[in-house]
Amino acid sequence: MSEASIAELQEGIAELREQVSALTALVQRGGHRKRALDEVDEELAGAVQVLAAAREAELRQLTAEQAMVLRRRVMEVQGQLGKGRSRRPGGESYVNLTPKQVQPKWATVEAAQRLVEADLQKLEEAEQASGPSKDEITAARGRISLVTKQRLAAHVGAGESLPPWLQAAVGSMPRPDPEPWVKAAHLVLAFRVEHEVTDPILPLGTKPSGDDAYSARRAAEYKKIAEELNKLHALGGASEFKP
Repeated sequence: MSEASIAELQEGIAELREQVSALTALVQRGGHRKRALDEVDEELAGAVQVLAAAREAELRQLTAEQAMVLRRRVMEVQGQLGKGRSRRPGGESYVNLTPKQVQPKWATVEAAQRLVEADLQKLEEAEQASGPSKDEITAARGRISLVTKQRLAAHVGAGESLPPWLQAAVGSMPRPDPEPWVKAAHLVLAFRVEHEVTDPILPLGTKPSGDDAYSARRAAEYKKIAEELNKLHALGGASEFKP
């Protein structure tokens, strides 16, 4: 056998040893790859997909405040369009708009009409933004809550170490009353799965921003969980959680 053949055989044996070692470790763990706490697998894929579809629809929606501003502006500008035209030079083609409605104060009839049409289109598109039903969304969130609660209990019960993002959020489980810790840890875990947060360090991901309906809702949830974490740290005498 040539030296080249021997070298090739040795490489093959080394690769085989690595495969056997990996297989042995897998069997020792019960035949399953160790799953991350916030991993989206077949248990959660359906629920996460429902919430992702709902999120896409929500991103096309307006907040209640945004919709109110647009409707008010449409009504006021339409009211101005229904009044007599100004007597400025070329006054027959101008309408008077107050500064709160649009800048500049004076606008051509055509510009005012385009403004109304654009606002009406935004309102129509927001109303037509469809997604999963409320029942489907509620069921998906319930599924995520149940599975993440079970995972957390199994993880803690097995004495597994916490991932860095959860350790940073809740620290070690206190004794003798672990209930506040369990509640806070579950909130963080469910939030990560629901919103598909994958940041390895930040428990809740980056702070939500944006003026769409989804960002507003996520920011409210983010704030609520941050408050729960601050309560937990106050109970445990730890430093304040800073999202």
